[in-house]
Amino acid sequence: MQLSPEQFNDIEQLASINYSVRQIAMYLDIDHNQFQQAFNEPDSLIRYHYDRGKLVTQAEIDKANLKRAKDGNMTSIQQWKKDSTSQNLENLKKQVFYDEQQKEYEQLQGLIERGEISNLPEKVVQYYEQVDFIRCLYNKYESKSYIINAVSVQWPKLSKQQATHLFYETLNFFNLDNQVKVEAWANIYADRLDNMSRICYELNDFETARRLTMDAAKLRGVGKDKPNEVPDELLDRRPVFFTMKLKEIGIPDANRHDLAALIDNLPISERQKGKFKREAMIEDVPFELLENGEE
Repeated sequence: MQLSPEQFNDIEQLASINYSVRQIAMYLDIDHNQFQQAFNEPDSLIRYHYDRGKLVTQAEIDKANLKRAKDGNMTSIQQWKKDSTSQNLENLKKQVFYDEQQKEYEQLQGLIERGEISNLPEKVVQYYEQVDFIRCLYNKYESKSYIINAVSVQWPKLSKQQATHLFYETLNFFNLDNQVKVEAWANIYADRLDNMSRICYELNDFETARRLTMDAAKLRGVGKDKPNEVPDELLDRRPVFFTMKLKEIGIPDANRHDLAALIDNLPISERQKGKFKREAMIEDVPFELLENGEE
């Protein structure tokens, strides 16, 4: 969307008095949907001037408050301390979440590089970019609807249904396979508790940091008794049968005459031939041999 310098100046002035995006679009006589879409685009000039307008006004107010604080106004001093603490907290949150996103981004890049990205189809490369994009927004605690709309703006060819499906695929990609399971949500919430614990630690709120760490450990199952696992072989209660009859296991009987001829042609003694024939049930065991204790 092309806007004139005068219109960008109007956006800054209206943002400074807390006008909404819809109200600014109406003031500029621009279609609200198109204006909102341009506002949500990455590196949007409209959003830049909107944020700048609020920032410039806030800076002027803060400068005036600082002057009153230096003159000894207790209310202004308290407000300055409150703003300072709030800004330190905001910086900590950005540092924590940036570190987390940077780590995940490097892991994702490593996966692509090990798979030789130059040989990957364009669709696969784009899929990894989409997953990384969603993951970064999710780590910033953006809502599901915001993320889906942002994906639709970034990749207009994707339908809402496809963007929603991609959202859930991203959660699975970084947590568990298949559908998002209870264990996956436990890991997601435990990661968030870890981030909050780091922030509390930096603010010297060690007790809150300790509780958050314990809650994260509990979500991950730390300290739980492991269930007694029965070995698979003990659960295998299938009966075992032994038989000398091949037909009972689906194997046809050998021809007794052919088998006897095969044994007779073996280069062994007559005593061994007789033993093999008795074991193959070609001949009966002589009674006198049993009396003598022959095997």
